Parts: sequence; structure tokens; C-alpha cells
Amino acid sequence: MQGDLFSQEDAKRDIATLKKLPFDFYYHYLCDAASGEKEYHHKIVDWESGALYWNCFYKHGPNWEAPFRAMLEHHLPSKDLMFLMGNQHRFQHQWLIISLSYSHRR
Repeated sequence: MQGDLFSQEDAKRDIATLKKLPFDFYYHYLCDAASGEKEYHHKIVDWESGALYWNCFYKHGPNWEAPFRAMLEHHLPSKDLMFLMGNQHRFQHQWLIISLSYSHRR
């Protein structure tokens, strides 16, 4: 029952519209440099962070921020958090966090 690769009807049926996040989220952090500490802030566009927001919002309503922050500010950094960075051709000097990668070890 494989669908047609070029069928517009199949494509429209299978596409779900993503809800826009009502907020932009950023990580602010310091890095050691030869001239001293340098501060950075980058927007998070990782889809998992968006899903985390919606899960916290649905579970905790207007109190979503505390569990959201707990995950992004405390839990993930304790798991050797790494940022996968990317940019867009039109905005080559604006780096975004496109994914949050971390160790799944306990």
C-alpha cells in the first residue's frame, strides 16, 4: 500500500502544521578566550526545545516556565551539553543553536 512518490494528495494528507512558539529562547554563556572571558547568546531553534515548551505548557499551564528552565538550565548542562550550530546563507554571521546534544548516560 505504498503511496505515490509524486502524489500531492498523499503529501497534503501526511503533513501536519507545526504550531508557532509564542517565545524565542536563547542560551547565554561565557567562553574562555585569550583576551579573557567572552559572552555569547544564541537563539535556540532546536525542534526538541519547542516540543519541551509545548509539553511543559500543556502539563503545567501558566506555570510552564519553571520546569522548562529546570531542563534547559540545570538538567541538560549536567549531561555534557553541546550545541550544534548553524546559520543561513542570507545571514552568515548569525549563528543559531540548531540542536542540543547531550550524553544519555546517567
